[in-house]
Amino acid sequence: MYRVLIVDDETSVRSGLRDCVDWAALGLELAGEAEDGEIALPLVAARSIHIVLTDVRMPHMDGIALAEKLRETHPSVKIIMISGFGDIDYLKSALKLDAIDYILKPVRLQELQEVLARVVLLLQEEDEARHNRLAQQMKLNQSIPLLRERYLTTLVVDGIRSHESLEEKFQLLNIDLPVQAARLGVFVIRIDDYAAALAGMPEREKQLLSFALLNISEDIVKAAYCGHTFETKPGEYVGLVHFSADHEEEQLFTTIEECRNQMNRLLKINVTIGVGCTVRDWVSLPEAYRTAAEAAEHRWFLGKNQIITMDSLAAVPGPHQQTVQLDVRSCISVLKAPNWETVERYVSEAFGKGHGAAPVQHGRNLCMYMIIACSELLLELDASAGTVQTSERQLMNRLSGIETVAELKLLLLQHVRLAYDVVADKREHKTRNVVTLIKSYIDEHFAKDLTIAEIAAAVYLTPTYICLLFKQETGLTINDYVIEARLRKAKQLLADPSYKTYDICYAVGYKDPSYFSKLFKKHTGLTPSEFREMPV
Repeated sequence: MYRVLIVDDETSVRSGLRDCVDWAALGLELAGEAEDGEIALPLVAARSIHIVLTDVRMPHMDGIALAEKLRETHPSVKIIMISGFGDIDYLKSALKLDAIDYILKPVRLQELQEVLARVVLLLQEEDEARHNRLAQQMKLNQSIPLLRERYLTTLVVDGIRSHESLEEKFQLLNIDLPVQAARLGVFVIRIDDYAAALAGMPEREKQLLSFALLNISEDIVKAAYCGHTFETKPGEYVGLVHFSADHEEEQLFTTIEECRNQMNRLLKINVTIGVGCTVRDWVSLPEAYRTAAEAAEHRWFLGKNQIITMDSLAAVPGPHQQTVQLDVRSCISVLKAPNWETVERYVSEAFGKGHGAAPVQHGRNLCMYMIIACSELLLELDASAGTVQTSERQLMNRLSGIETVAELKLLLLQHVRLAYDVVADKREHKTRNVVTLIKSYIDEHFAKDLTIAEIAAAVYLTPTYICLLFKQETGLTINDYVIEARLRKAKQLLADPSYKTYDICYAVGYKDPSYFSKLFKKHTGLTPSEFREMPV
């Protein structure tokens, strides 16, 4: 119930109001009476008053002065004024003070009850709004860990364009990192054999494992740094830390090693942890994440349950400098080269020469990339070859025992040559009909938003190559042929009067009828409407 305080210097008025109103029926409780504003003011706070029903004219402190004080100290209290016919100026002052309503003397019971009912409804609406705000705030507080995780993931993956919103976001999401960062470090934790390790595990157990891993890493990280750990995707967790001094950066490996050891011991899982480069601002953070993720990827050939740093991968003794970007996709691109010399040069540059040659481990890394590239490319081209598969097994078995760069390079080139020859045979067979294939693909798909890359993928060739080949064979660019195919179909559809021009525009792959009409006229000399009107 809402509590009411009656303030009036006339005893008869107070008793009349007290006895004539059914307070409980209105959802109210009469919490007290006062002879003037001075007496009423302390009662409002002491008795948690919601509604003050006060006379305008009173000795010592009148109703207007009381309302002014209440607006300063208890702005949520609702004030109802009672006045005589001669108190118009007083009522004007009362309304300026946001009094809810006023009642003229003599007080009519029905009018008073109606006013009180309106005030009760207003209080209920305010309570409901306050309750909703509290509920939303509670939901927000409960969502803070998830929102923080999503925001930190966005920071490391996409970065920021400016620092303007960082401080507000950090405060809202309780992010324990400085807005003006000195140096930032990132490491990526990946659960080894993730699919196998969690196979058959109930979803609740998976979530508990993830929660435990985050707790372990967060506790260890926060013992040494300002920072957080968070999940970016299933099986991958990222640690983001701030270095305020050189010794903190130097001890990161020790901290990460403790994380791995605790996960091995407490969770009975193996993890590979990749450590990225250090950056000096939030804008460069994605570079740190990228290098950490790249380091973690090297578990394929360096083994599992290890800590891998980009420094250890990039360290090459002597004057040798790695000039080839080592990854499976770049290796596949090289294998698609039109001549064998390009492949040989790629491998030679990756291995280096003389005293500056890459160390054996680097050579093994390159070998693994090239083996995977050969296998994936043959799968991509649907070109099975037993000799290549046999060579792959033999090379894999011998890989760990090869001790010199020269021997490793020789064996690798022998294996790659087998795969290259298969790819070359496949390419030679396909290129004889590649123009026909391109035309067929365009004829079947011209109605959608075609790209050169999509067409190239459909015929297993590079975009540059198919553009050159198509131009040489037909004298047209691929885009010219796309237009030709679309206009050819448009002419067919125009022969049927049931098709509207704009329907035909959309049906042949264009989104702008105006542009379609201009293009049609450019190539035919007629607008679509003029073409339709021509005699057959």
